[in-house]
Amino acid sequence: MIHFKCVYCGQRILANDDGRGKKGQCPTCKHIIYVPKTFEPESNLAPLALAPDTPPKEHLSETGKILSAITEEFPSTDSLDDLTDLYEEKYGFLIPNYDELSLFLMSAVFLILYFTSSKLQDDIIAFLMRLDILRRYLYVGLFMLGMSLCLYHVFTPRQKTDIEKGIMLLFAISINAATGLIAGFYMLKECPGWLLVFPAWNIINSILLIVMQYVKLFDEGQISDRDATITQVIIGLAAILIIFYICNNTFKLHWAITYSICIIYTTSFDRGLQSVFPVLAGQDDEQASEG
Repeated sequence: MIHFKCVYCGQRILANDDGRGKKGQCPTCKHIIYVPKTFEPESNLAPLALAPDTPPKEHLSETGKILSAITEEFPSTDSLDDLTDLYEEKYGFLIPNYDELSLFLMSAVFLILYFTSSKLQDDIIAFLMRLDILRRYLYVGLFMLGMSLCLYHVFTPRQKTDIEKGIMLLFAISINAATGLIAGFYMLKECPGWLLVFPAWNIINSILLIVMQYVKLFDEGQISDRDATITQVIIGLAAILIIFYICNNTFKLHWAITYSICIIYTTSFDRGLQSVFPVLAGQDDEQASEG
């Protein structure tokens, strides 16, 4: 027989000789421990029930000990996926998330701007002319494909594939980062004094989006599978058209600033509207149909 102590609670344990090197559960603290190959002769020993499970901390690497400590700190977590959820819960405000409606409105605003702003058309042509012909067609192709998917999926219940989500995410990040940088640098020339904080924030936010995309901090999981309702589309389009008209015709803002303001609505204000007025947003109908 093998006599040893639990490394967690100190309980004296008795195990059969054939249990050497195996693992089992401490009868007192229920931790999983390894049976040592050596033993100490003592009395008042508790039998060990051998069972396969995770190794004790003393057999873990430094990384394993850290993960074990984190898991014990949050008892409700059962896997690394749960730990990822905790991370997203704490730091999710830094990670962009999009749904069908916000992506559709981004695409709609861009199309409206493109056909009403000669400055936007000139800027696009100037940018493309700086690229070689291969990258020119690649950028235009991916951009058009991403925008087409954003327009298409809001009108169909078909589930988006991971490839489609990846292309849509690339479109959203690209257009948000590009317009944010253009609007930011334009405003730097126009904004006096403390108002410089607004273009500075635009530039920082755009750079942050690019860096997060580069290090793959987010993926197609940032694109929601939830379908938009026709009510949401109508309300969203109406609000976007009003905002666009005020920015473009009343204040005559630069196209990038107009687009940035519309994007703020599509990613923030619209969700607030849906949460405050679920009936107007059509969420009550969705919940009723799901029930």
